[in-house]
Amino acid sequence: MANNFLNSQWVSLKVLRLLLNKLVVAEYFNRSWEKEFHKEFAPGSMITVKFPQRFTVSDGLGYAPQGINRLQTPISLDQWMQVAFEWDDYEAAVRVERSESELEEQYFEPAAAALAQECDRRCALFASQNTSMMTGTLGTDPTSVATYYTARQHLEENAAGVLGKRGMMISSSMMTSLGSNITTIFHPADEITKAWKDGVIGELATFMFYEEQALARQTAGTWSGAGGLPTVNGAGQSGTSLIINANAGDTWKVGDKFSIAGVNLVNPMTYQIPGKAYNKIFTVTQALTCVGGGADVVQFLPPIYGPGNQYQNVDSLPANGAAFTLWPGTTSPNGKSGTVGLGLTRQAFAIVGAKLYVPHAVESAGDATDPETGLSIRKVKAWDPVRSMQVNRMDSLFGLGNLYQDNGAIAVAGA
Repeated sequence: MANNFLNSQWVSLKVLRLLLNKLVVAEYFNRSWEKEFHKEFAPGSMITVKFPQRFTVSDGLGYAPQGINRLQTPISLDQWMQVAFEWDDYEAAVRVERSESELEEQYFEPAAAALAQECDRRCALFASQNTSMMTGTLGTDPTSVATYYTARQHLEENAAGVLGKRGMMISSSMMTSLGSNITTIFHPADEITKAWKDGVIGELATFMFYEEQALARQTAGTWSGAGGLPTVNGAGQSGTSLIINANAGDTWKVGDKFSIAGVNLVNPMTYQIPGKAYNKIFTVTQALTCVGGGADVVQFLPPIYGPGNQYQNVDSLPANGAAFTLWPGTTSPNGKSGTVGLGLTRQAFAIVGAKLYVPHAVESAGDATDPETGLSIRKVKAWDPVRSMQVNRMDSLFGLGNLYQDNGAIAVAGA
């Protein structure tokens, strides 16, 4: 059989298909905006997605127009992945495999697996750092399905019911901690899911569960707690940052979760506390080492919107002196580490792919793009005359962004 390895177009398509079949976390990212990066003019490295306007309902006959206040979010095209390998001309003459099946087994399958794992790892890290809702205990795996039903509850109370299919990615130790009766608590997965997705377990609490090895680990920041700090410095603050009172040396890590006393979640459609009141949870988006003195500023998601705002998500704005809680539900969270499981809908985060330039002054080159995801693989083979080497590289460029991160995703803390 002819050596199809020389056909870079075929290789790109084969690797792309293998990669797509192996994605789990990225499968639950939204792909609706990849077309923005495929226009005839260069869009730049970032696009802006606008959210639909939200309106409040007024009472009575009087005319009460509302101002237009549309929110937006960026999607940055900054995730470059590459698999490269080479061999010299002697190896090519006497050792390199020739058949299509050998090439697929020895090169394409491992390359696709590596790219898929890296793509899922980056997506899992992005999601864990940008997901605000959470349940579970950092450093301890859930031992009961109640944790996952709580995750479902929080999504429902935050209006995720309309956001479609849900996936729950858990670690192997989370899986083990559910106990020996695990075969009786999951509804079996459908045949298509079982056939195409690695690690699929079954369905529970409206989630399709997957055993995922690419989940991110989080090491919490450290707060001294001296003098009852940290607390809010100044009443009535809103948005994505708060001025705080803290002790010098207190640390806030990207991806840390926190709540604020007296700031409770409300349903974003009814503006009411849904059932039993509990503090809304936020995620830190910028690392901070405090200097103290009441001038430190913590950055986070989602933005705080108080009563009267059409995007209201809390029952009241933080009071002056309101206390913070790090990783709510975790006793003594300072410096604790754990895996962050993910409950995702396809509307929480965005993934977009971009086509790369295919060079001509090489031995062979080709690319393949998936029309549904926008993800693309470019394969290039070139000969290096200085070293008498045959150089091969596969590249993929994609970007990640927040969509409805506050409504469509929840973190499940574990060990």
